[in-house]
Amino acid sequence: MTDIKQTLETAFDGEPPLTLDVPKIVKAGKRRVTVRRAATGVAVLATVTAVCVPAMLGSSGGSSGGSTGSVEVAASPPSTTLTTTTAPPASSTANVPPQDTVTTKPGAEVPSMPRPEPPRPVTEERARQLTALLASSGAIPADAQAKPIPRDPLPPWEFQASGNEYRVVTDVTTPAGKGMVLIYLSPGAAPTCDPGCEVVRQPDGREVFVSTSEFNGIRLLLVDVAIPGGRVHVQVSNSSDKTVGNGERPLTAEQAVKLAAIPGLTF
Repeated sequence: MTDIKQTLETAFDGEPPLTLDVPKIVKAGKRRVTVRRAATGVAVLATVTAVCVPAMLGSSGGSSGGSTGSVEVAASPPSTTLTTTTAPPASSTANVPPQDTVTTKPGAEVPSMPRPEPPRPVTEERARQLTALLASSGAIPADAQAKPIPRDPLPPWEFQASGNEYRVVTDVTTPAGKGMVLIYLSPGAAPTCDPGCEVVRQPDGREVFVSTSEFNGIRLLLVDVAIPGGRVHVQVSNSSDKTVGNGERPLTAEQAVKLAAIPGLTF
């Protein structure tokens, strides 16, 4: 054992000094790392410059003047660009409803024009007063036989309050003929004399407009006179059901004018 130990000690005796300079090696390694990082940064900068410079030149629009503002390099891809334009007016208006046309959905109720309001409220009491006035006026022909019309059993020669108006509907038979007599007190504008009508002036200065019409054997006599806030309209027909004519009308034009011009027949 002693011989072996001595032999080993003799082998390593006089060992030559190490030739490696550790501080120098560390310093050289740090220099290499620094150089590598700098090279990588230069390469990245060169790549970014190659991409950005053409974009900036393209965005300048080739203008010769220099720009004093900052240039934004980032740009949205063309596929995500949203462009808003105003469509030109259509050349055809066939499918465009006019401004005064009412358009509703299928099944919806079409709104109607507002009805004119009478100067005074329409009441049952006033209807009874008008009925009494008509009965005592002497305007109903003495030989007239009256009864309710078919499918509308209203008492003959009796005013009814109906919506915004008063009305009388009566089936009348006279020696002159048979048919229906209607008397309306309706609110609205004063009547006018259409072409073909006759003007009958009353003793109190009022004008009564008289006209006639005929269609499919039904002969109508129409009489209108203005009252405050509306008109009195008298219609005499030779039909009791508005479909079949009975020959001559039951009242003459003179008798119908007398009914329409009853003094006090107002709202």
